[in-house]
Amino acid sequence: MNGGPQPPRRRRPRPYDTSPRPARNVFDYLPVISLLIFLLAVGGVMIAVSAWLSPAGDPVAVPGFMGMQFERASKEADRAHLRLHVIARRPDFHAAKDVVVGQLPAAGEKVRSGRTIDIILSAGTPMVKTPNLSNLSLRDAQLALENGRLELGSVQEQNNTDVIAGQVLEQHPDPFSEIKAGSKVNVVVAKGRPLLYTPSFLGLSIDFVKQAAKEARIELGQIRYLAITPGAKPKGVVVQQDPPPGLVLAPKQRVALQLSGGAPATPTPSPSPSPLESAAPEPSATVSLPSPVSQRLLRVSVALPQSDKPQPVRVVLEDASGSRTLYADNTTGGVTLSFDVSVTGAATIQTYVGDTLISTTPL
Repeated sequence: MNGGPQPPRRRRPRPYDTSPRPARNVFDYLPVISLLIFLLAVGGVMIAVSAWLSPAGDPVAVPGFMGMQFERASKEADRAHLRLHVIARRPDFHAAKDVVVGQLPAAGEKVRSGRTIDIILSAGTPMVKTPNLSNLSLRDAQLALENGRLELGSVQEQNNTDVIAGQVLEQHPDPFSEIKAGSKVNVVVAKGRPLLYTPSFLGLSIDFVKQAAKEARIELGQIRYLAITPGAKPKGVVVQQDPPPGLVLAPKQRVALQLSGGAPATPTPSPSPSPLESAAPEPSATVSLPSPVSQRLLRVSVALPQSDKPQPVRVVLEDASGSRTLYADNTTGGVTLSFDVSVTGAATIQTYVGDTLISTTPL
């Protein structure tokens, strides 16, 4: 074996591939193109933000344009080397038309010279319709005006006994008129009359009731006579009324009355001839029937019936001189009342609940 250097071995050349390569498609470059577009967009945004945040030259303080008329705000912007851009107009209840009510950036911020400042202008006070205040109380009328963006103006009084005191009779401007929000509406209210309660006409004659109602300025409604019945009160005496005593009378409300038709006539017996005429006896008091002309002072006690809810209760005294009401009120009862009364002749105490007679006590 020869130990000398061996000649280098030659590699056999690889066979050359002569087959054609496949053509590249444009879609193969889409990832690269998308990446380049994204990088360019990010760079552009960064440059724009840098230019906006880093003003060229000395920074400028944004003036306060709020509350200025547009013309004055434009002059202030020119002095500060800024420009104004109106981005909106909106109604405002407190600012006149063309007054600046909003700005961006805010006053005092530093921006570059020539920057555009966005502002909002007032379109003026909006128009609203006046509410209908007729027949409202003064308090309710004021609330209705406040809800409608209006104010209560002057308040005048006018005599009118047909309505309750304090109700609105007139308003200026008229209802449903279009006026500027915040305007004042003047009203005229009724002096009216104080609260009037229904008196008790029960047991009184119709002639007396008509005179008393006229003096009290109470209008009487339907007056109806009941049928003639045994034991009825004298003809023309009030036995029922609507509304009952003690209730508040509304303006122009009438009181309807029912009158007793009276009792049947008592036949007069024919006198029989007598050989001896005796003098007519003088009337004298008895235990069961006191003298019709005597007067007595009495203290009477009346127990009022008890109920779960208030109901109209009346205590009426009837004697030879007529009838009068000792007590009339809405009450739950359950108490005993005492009265010092002067009666003439035979007398009774009658207790009514509503229009129902529940007890009669002779005196």
